[in-house]
Amino acid sequence: MIARRLRIFVAHPSEVLTDHLPHGDGLVSYSYIRRLAERGHELHVAAQRVALRDPLPHTLHVHRLSPDGGTSAMNRLVFMARMRELFERLRSETPFDVIHQMNPVFTGLSLALVGVRTPLVLGAFVPRWQSDSTVAARRPSLKTRMAEAAERLVARRQQAKAAALLIASPEALARVCRPARHEGRIFEIPHGIDLSRFPLRTRVPARPSVLFLTSVQYRKGIFTLLDAFARVARAVPGVELVVAGVGPDLAEVQRRAAAMPDCTITFTGKVEREHVGDVMRCHSVYCLPSIGEPFGMTVLEAMACGLPVVGTRAGGIPDLLSAQGGRLVPPRDPVALATALIEVLRSPDLQRTMGRHNRARVEEAFDIERTVDRLEAVYESILTPTPVTSSERSSRAQEEAC
Repeated sequence: MIARRLRIFVAHPSEVLTDHLPHGDGLVSYSYIRRLAERGHELHVAAQRVALRDPLPHTLHVHRLSPDGGTSAMNRLVFMARMRELFERLRSETPFDVIHQMNPVFTGLSLALVGVRTPLVLGAFVPRWQSDSTVAARRPSLKTRMAEAAERLVARRQQAKAAALLIASPEALARVCRPARHEGRIFEIPHGIDLSRFPLRTRVPARPSVLFLTSVQYRKGIFTLLDAFARVARAVPGVELVVAGVGPDLAEVQRRAAAMPDCTITFTGKVEREHVGDVMRCHSVYCLPSIGEPFGMTVLEAMACGLPVVGTRAGGIPDLLSAQGGRLVPPRDPVALATALIEVLRSPDLQRTMGRHNRARVEEAFDIERTVDRLEAVYESILTPTPVTSSERSSRAQEEAC
């Protein structure tokens, strides 16, 4: 734990900052923000929409700057202007020690604070969503290519001005422009989880069941899971698929499920945040067959509860899940997905050993208190002056010119 108490300005540009809504960026950022405040640091958070139930620590101040929310170009420009105005007003009272732009790291946002000498931290970056193969095969238009080139240029300048770049997993290093130029400034800090909210289950359920708990939409792999479950139902007597959550493709999923009379498929609707752990512990295995999940917080939550997990070998899931804790299959492969689910469902012993391994891995690597310790260590490192060599000065000058 860092010895000094810091004054931190946080830019949270995501659609919502929340402690209970099913919104990954909002939940992850708030978990860090709250714990930093509970450790005595003073935080001022520039946010768009705010949805918080619990009382705030006295050192945490949340400023809602974009009542309409959203991440359109116009909303982002409005947010940037208001954020700079807020920062100037607050630092006229007391200087800040650190500026932290949290995920998602929208390109160029922190450039609204250009000219400020306060050290800037960006991240943690997560991998991008991987495109569906049919979309990726199309050649992007000239307009799209020009927009992507402009975004890369702005991202390079933004990252060159940062004192530290955080990545949530090794896969996320691809989000950093020219990583070799940022040697010593890149730190891996995975998303953390509050283990007290996800107790370890005490027994394997008697009835075999597969849980899908996330937004019900194509890119989460729900249609692949439906195709796979038809095979699973024939191989594992009495197995149930539970689809928990809502989403843009829920109606179509329900329609397809109704056309599968030999399969037991249950829809629970929205699950309140405080009940997620309770729901997870009731099932044999958690399945998230996304086409390229950037990180996979629900995978981490299931692992914390002691569940085996079947996921896809894409995005951030392979960084969380090992062969000792579950199975990884290619995206959009219902046969491979069914084979993995059948293997786990048929063996209660495998479910127990995988579950114990997953819980131990979360305790070791993803406990929120440990990850906040790492974040404080990053703050300390950028605030502790170190001698700068002539070669380092030359390298930084080149970065600014690029």
